[in-house]
Amino acid sequence: MPQRKSTILALILTIILGPIGMLYSTIFGAIVMAVLYIVLGILTLGWAIVVLHPIAIIWGVWAAHRQNQS
Repeated sequence: MPQRKSTILALILTIILGPIGMLYSTIFGAIVMAVLYIVLGILTLGWAIVVLHPIAIIWGVWAAHRQNQS
């Protein structure tokens, strides 16, 4: 049985650390978001992070919640 993940901890880690904090809840999601942060961050001079950070937070919390459901 997989270990339960705290959605509150996933939220806090992702808010503070961004995609690195997503490693707690989803490794695949953390890699995808880290690549997007880097590529789009460079192309938009950092402005893409304004959109990407809330997406990372939602994805991290959702992944922890989904793992607890299964």
